Amino acid sequence: MRQTILAVLSLSTLAALLTGCGGDMVLLNSKGPVAEGQSNLMMTAIYLMLLVVIPSIIMALVFGWKYRASNKDADYKPTWAHSTAIEIVVWGVPVIIIGILAYLTWWGSHKYDPYRPLESDKAPVTIQVIAEQFKWIFIYPEQQIATVNEIRFPEKTPVNFKVTSNFTMNSFFIPKLAGQIYAMAGMQTQLHVLADETGVYRGFSSNYSGYGFTQMRFLAHSVTEPEFNNWVEAIKAGKANSINPEAQQKTVLDAAEFATLKDGDRSKHQIENMVKNAHTPEEKALAEEAERKGPFPTKPYPVTYYSSVEPNLFESIINKYMSNYHGADHSVQAGAEHVNAEHATASVEE
Repeated sequence: MRQTILAVLSLSTLAALLTGCGGDMVLLNSKGPVAEGQSNLMMTAIYLMLLVVIPSIIMALVFGWKYRASNKDADYKPTWAHSTAIEIVVWGVPVIIIGILAYLTWWGSHKYDPYRPLESDKAPVTIQVIAEQFKWIFIYPEQQIATVNEIRFPEKTPVNFKVTSNFTMNSFFIPKLAGQIYAMAGMQTQLHVLADETGVYRGFSSNYSGYGFTQMRFLAHSVTEPEFNNWVEAIKAGKANSINPEAQQKTVLDAAEFATLKDGDRSKHQIENMVKNAHTPEEKALAEEAERKGPFPTKPYPVTYYSSVEPNLFESIINKYMSNYHGADHSVQAGAEHVNAEHATASVEE
C-alpha cells in the first residue's frame, strides 16, 4: 500500500512538472487578440467536454460504492434491460455537445484563419520569414533590413508574416501571440498577429527538422513605435549594437551571404567518420561538403543585423524550389529569353 501511494504521488508530481504548473502557462497567457481568441476556444471546448467527463467519473465512483458486494440494501434487478430516460441522457447530451463543438470549430476556423488580415487603423508591418538550417531569418521588405533570430515590431500594430523554408518543412510559432504556421520550401504561408502591449515573447520551431532544430529559437520584441523606428535606423546606420550589445552587425544580406548561413546537419563524430571512410570520389565529395558546412549547432545562432537586403531575395528562394519542381531552371530560361530578345532587336535594327 505504501509503495502504491508513493508511486501515485511521484506520478502526480511528474505530471505537474511536465504541465508547467507554477510557471508560465504560455498558451493561457496570451498577449494578443489572435492568441487570446484561440485560448478561449480551447478552454470553451475543454469546459464542454468536462460536462461529460466529470459526471461520468462521479457516477463510476458512486455506482461502484452503491452496488458493492457488501451493500445488501442495493437493488438487484437481473432482468433489467432498458431505460428510455438513460438512453436520452447517454446519447442526447453528447450529441448536443458535439453539435456545439462543431459550430465553434467552424466559427473559429474562419475567425482566426492565419491568412485573415487583422482589423486595425494602423498599417501592418510586413516581415518575411525564412526557416534556414538551423535558424530563423527575417526580412523587412519595406524597411530594407534583415535580422537573424530576432524580430521587433510596434505594439498594437498588425504584423503580416510571410513564411517559407530553405530546407525541410518547419513550423513557425510564437505561442503568446498566435498559433503555429508551417514553413515549406517552394511555398509561402501567412500569419497575422498583433501584440496588445510591449514585451518580449519566445519564438521557436515546433516541428522536428533535424538534430539542430532545438536551436531554432528567437525573441520577438513588441516595442513602442518610436523605439521600432529608432531600431530600424540604427540597423541601417550599422549601429544596432547600441540597442543590443550582443548582436552582430553586418552590411548586406544577398544571395552569397545567405548561402553562408546554412548549418551542417551532422555531428562532429559523424563528419570525422565520413572523412575517414571516404574512398570513392562521390564519398569524398560528400565528406568535403560535410566538412565545409561543419557540425550541427549546439546553441542558437547569434542575433545578427543586416543594414540592407538584396531586392526580392525572399521571392528568389521560393522560385528556386518552384523551378526545380517544374523541371526547369527559370533563371536560366529567363536569361536565354533576354538574350534571344536582344538578338531579335538587333536583327530588326539591321
